[in-house]
Amino acid sequence: MKKYIFIICLFFAGLVACNEENFSSKEYYRYVLYLLSKEDYNVFSDVYLFDDGNRSTGYFSVGCGGSLANPEEVTVYLEPDTVLLNVYNRSNYDIDTSRYALLMPGDRYSIETMQVVIPAENADQYVKVAVHVLPDGLSPDSTYFIPLAIKSVSKYEVNPDKFNILFRIMVENQYAGMLKDTYYSMKGNTLDDNGEILAGSGIAATKLARPLSKNAVRIFAGTGPVRADFGIDPVLSRPTREELDKYGIVLTVRDNNRVNITPYGTIQVEQVDGEGLNIYSEERDNMVDDKVSKYFYLRYRYRTLNKPATESEAAVYNDWLYVRETIRRLDE
Repeated sequence: MKKYIFIICLFFAGLVACNEENFSSKEYYRYVLYLLSKEDYNVFSDVYLFDDGNRSTGYFSVGCGGSLANPEEVTVYLEPDTVLLNVYNRSNYDIDTSRYALLMPGDRYSIETMQVVIPAENADQYVKVAVHVLPDGLSPDSTYFIPLAIKSVSKYEVNPDKFNILFRIMVENQYAGMLKDTYYSMKGNTLDDNGEILAGSGIAATKLARPLSKNAVRIFAGTGPVRADFGIDPVLSRPTREELDKYGIVLTVRDNNRVNITPYGTIQVEQVDGEGLNIYSEERDNMVDDKVSKYFYLRYRYRTLNKPATESEAAVYNDWLYVRETIRRLDE
């Protein structure tokens, strides 16, 4: 009896096996073309390093989704997108056009190809497209996009939610970046006219640094402007153009790590050099590990504009402030 039961079980097992499908070799999902994005409004960001006035290269990706690699070669034709940038600006800033993201100037970038071929049996299921950008001269306070869209494909279908992207240009140098805001912690003192520390003159601030070129960053002089919303909301805490003009200074690091301090806007600034001052330094924290901290050691004086010049009167400035600062990068 047991022998017959065993034979019957084998028979039904065989029937089940015949009805099973090979999930490892059959495509159960459609092949869909898309442009890779990681943020709301189909934004995709890439970082560009300054290169002494030369163009540097970043990438966006054209993908082909499916549970298996596409069995046939497919060509994706791209074109400039005309819709997404306006949606982004109106949704985020409404009528405040001063904060609108900008269209990347056409003479400052080039795209390697607008006709992307995804080869058959492409194991990666995407192809990277190079975008060459000249980052020097871009404003560190503006958002730059290259809007792109899929115009057509030679086969398969296009994802209706991922057919376009806003490719964002982010710049970076050794001292600061934009993909993640770079902050420095400052501790220092105000000085008298002879460079001596004044009693009770300790100052401290957290400074946002923005990259300007391969070897230059912009920060605020001293403790900068004081506003109630600083540090409360990341967007509201961003400095205004008026504040940047009034308090912004530029730190330019030379080959010997000496630092030149110059005005960014209407502020007047004069560096006061000395031993171990106005230099950039990278220092190991201890002898146990290889962690390195990055410092600017600064001494300078500055004064801010009180009243702009007119046709009949010269500009009026506030009194000079002398400061000595040690600022340390916080994200390292």
